[in-house]
Amino acid sequence: MSTNEHARPVVVGYDSSSDGDVAFEWAQQEAERRDAPISLLVARGVMYAAAPGLGATPPWPEGVTGELVQEARDYAAKRASAVRVSVDSSLGSPAAVLVDASANADLVVVGRHPHTAVGEAFWGSTSTQVVAHASCPVVVVDRPVSGSSTAPIVVAVDGSDAGRAALGFAFQRASAVGAPLVCVHAWWIDVPGHLMVAYMNDDMVAKIESGARAVLDDSLAPWIEKFPDVTVRKVLHRQYPAPAVLAEAGDAQLIVVGSRGHGGFAGLLLGSVSQELLHEQDRPCPLAVVHAED
Repeated sequence: MSTNEHARPVVVGYDSSSDGDVAFEWAQQEAERRDAPISLLVARGVMYAAAPGLGATPPWPEGVTGELVQEARDYAAKRASAVRVSVDSSLGSPAAVLVDASANADLVVVGRHPHTAVGEAFWGSTSTQVVAHASCPVVVVDRPVSGSSTAPIVVAVDGSDAGRAALGFAFQRASAVGAPLVCVHAWWIDVPGHLMVAYMNDDMVAKIESGARAVLDDSLAPWIEKFPDVTVRKVLHRQYPAPAVLAEAGDAQLIVVGSRGHGGFAGLLLGSVSQELLHEQDRPCPLAVVHAED
């Protein structure tokens, strides 16, 4: 195996569900590209939470844990590749285990909807919790990935700190795989009722749109300079951000979004846009959620 032993791992949670299966397949391809090992984790539930909001789970019977660990090892062995895969079990809820592992990971990959009894009982909303609390980017994969590695990558642009981190992630990946980048910025005049709409003339709308375009141009400028090999298409939408991103993602290989933008409450770990994209049933491709750098 040619895996770089000094590279930070791509972490995947294993729960024997079909979503865990597609998550591992995506992680394996990504680990091969990064020349990084995979850490396949099995969580053993326990009656505490590692962080607020992560929830608590009852401890697993030892026999169930052993069976699942062996199942994970067999699973990894059947999918042998150039990537080195380690299988480990850790004490804690699935979300807490993955969040803890994210501190030393390059990337965490999770499925979204477990379909087995064990998965439903112990993984539940793991993807939401991990996306909110992880220390590294998280990719949520909930269906088999098809299409070319050079299909477009779609990234949401909003000028926030997390948005800048998302741009860095998107440009780096686009450059590495030779994919074009579709950069989407959305603006919307959101007022209570219709009172103020009557006062919005064409000039005022044009000024707002000009400001939105400036946010898009200014946000992209340093990344375009840093990654001149990446083909960039700028898109400005007059609608809410999540639908705007989805409108451009029909043939995309990946959607990238910051964990939260400028709106909402400062204490929120996930903004409305990342949450809406995370829970979108018809999302056509995996979703990467990136937090602002500390």
